[in-house]
Amino acid sequence: MTVAKGFDLRVRQQERVRKAWDDLTHAQRHSAREALALRPESVTPLKWLGMTSADRIAALHQVSAVPEDCGPDIASAPARARMRAVTLSEVDRVSGPEDVEITVGGFAGRRAACVEDVFDRMAIAAVRARKPMLLTDLQVATGRHYRALVERYEAGGVKLSSIEARTGGGGGGGCAADRRLEDARMIGSMRADIGAGAAMVVRRVRPSARGGVGASIILDRTLVDWVCLLDKDLSAVLEAHGWGVFQGSRDRLRMALCGALDRMSVYRRCMSRKGLDA
Repeated sequence: MTVAKGFDLRVRQQERVRKAWDDLTHAQRHSAREALALRPESVTPLKWLGMTSADRIAALHQVSAVPEDCGPDIASAPARARMRAVTLSEVDRVSGPEDVEITVGGFAGRRAACVEDVFDRMAIAAVRARKPMLLTDLQVATGRHYRALVERYEAGGVKLSSIEARTGGGGGGGCAADRRLEDARMIGSMRADIGAGAAMVVRRVRPSARGGVGASIILDRTLVDWVCLLDKDLSAVLEAHGWGVFQGSRDRLRMALCGALDRMSVYRRCMSRKGLDA
């Protein structure tokens, strides 16, 4: 699909959505907003609004279904995102320090389950398109580590949010306040490594390639936060900032994301301090 055809298709879809919205009454718009708040990303807004309540509930349960090989004890929760199965491995030392045996763990031979994130969806989309994901394992691990640090730091500010913060002593050699300060230092260091660069600059892209007149600049920090913290894919980032969802725009965002994650990598920064090649 060419850029012009893709832009025309997006404009026609927006016009249909706008016309359908204008035809609704005030009460219908209020109900539509409440319904759209529960819409899974895999279902388009028009299709979601045209579904019955039973079909919407079935779609939510389908999205939140737990993989069969994880066992029947994990309940399906529509408020939770899509789940994926994870194989747990255990490393046992057989004799010497280098003689180890890797066995598959898990209770009763079952696999563990975790919430599917944006990086999982990128990998699934790459497999379906029969193309490489282009993000390395280290870059994905860096993005997830950054998200875990921010979530833990923000949760630490809630009163009585952690049992560790309410108990004294312990043999951990530190306290919750020290760990919170360390998280803040690490987050600040990673954000400083992202820099103040821009992934998408309006003046460097011709209007026909932007996909609209309302395109705004996308900073590297904004891109990282939208992907890692808000769990949004590249297409959602482009749409939210007024850009057309074209392959060239996604490629530029992907290259910027890879570069930012490389700069944020704790492993690479440690290796660079030691004068080694990561």
